[in-house]
Amino acid sequence: MREVCYRLEFEGVSTHSFRRTALTQMSDAGVPLRHIQAISGHRTLSALERYLGVTDKQKQNAIDSLEF
Repeated sequence: MREVCYRLEFEGVSTHSFRRTALTQMSDAGVPLRHIQAISGHRTLSALERYLGVTDKQKQNAIDSLEF
């Protein structure tokens, strides 16, 4: 993968960034964290939570869930 990214002149791309993006997309889609933990192989939820990004969509969904 490194060689392909180098040839395509992609910077900042790694297997780690693909993994992090995939896990964040699952979280964004509402997949329970325990399921994502099982898929990713993280031993603890706290380790997984450090790995996940928080997207603008997730923040907006959280705000939209509030009832006033």
